[in-house]
Formats: sequence, C-alpha cells, structure tokens
Amino acid sequence: MSGLFDGPFWQYAMLFVLAATPWIELLFVVPLGVAMGLGPVCVALDVFAGNTLPVFLIVFGYDRWRASRPGTAATEGPRREGRRRTRALRIWNNYGLPGLAMAGPLLTGIHLATAIALLFNPDRKKLLFWMTLSLLLWTIALAAASYGGLEAVRHWLARA
Repeated sequence: MSGLFDGPFWQYAMLFVLAATPWIELLFVVPLGVAMGLGPVCVALDVFAGNTLPVFLIVFGYDRWRASRPGTAATEGPRREGRRRTRALRIWNNYGLPGLAMAGPLLTGIHLATAIALLFNPDRKKLLFWMTLSLLLWTIALAAASYGGLEAVRHWLARA
C-alpha cells in the first residue's frame, strides 16, 4: 500500500516549492533532487521553474507596489536626472546587473539579489533577462556537477 505522497510527482512538487522558497537556493535543491535519484534534467527544469517564478513575481509585484504608494517617483511623474546619477545608472545597467545576477545565487540568493537590483531601478527587461540567464546557467552547472559527482561516488564505492 502506497502513501498519499509517494511517487515522483510529489518529489518534484517538493523540489519546486523548495526552489521557490527564499533562502533555500538552487545550490541546495538541485543536488538534493539528484541525490534522491530523480533525473537530473527533470530536476534542473523543475528547480529552474521554481526559482524563476518568484523572480518574475518580485519584479512585477515591486512595480505594482511602487506605483500604488503616494508620493513616489512612480506617481509623481518624471523627475529631472542629474548628470552624475545618469552616468552612475548607465554604468550600473551596463555592468552591475550582470555581475549581481551571476553572483546572486551564490552570495545572497537570487530572490534577494532581485530585490537589491530593483533598488537601482534597472530596465525590467534587462533585469529579468539577466536573472533568468543566471538561473539557467547555475541550474545547468549544478545539475551536471551533482550528477557527475554522484556517479563518481557510485563508481568509487563499487570499486571498494
């Protein structure tokens, strides 16, 4: 007799929820899924979706929240930009966002990295592109490393 939560569907659902949870990053969830014996490609797709969904929700939720606040730049209309701020923002948009996105899963977690990036008010399409690309690259690398590491351990144990 099998339990209600037996089977791979629930295991993948658990991985999706863990991946979508802030502070529980793909650095933990991908190796966990591979160690559970689930297929690394399916684990990677599941964890990627679980991490990407909250990033989009954070970005679009932040824009709605900011627009609803009275007295913010979003409700007051355009404000005059100084030369220094314009230059700093241009540098941030060109170099800072990719760096934060790529280091985010390792340093702060992708959800917090997204929130930090929003404070600099980057172009939303660029923000979503870089965060998604970062998640994709990290997920592929972790799935490959986890699978390769698990196979190496199995091979080593079989020889012992």
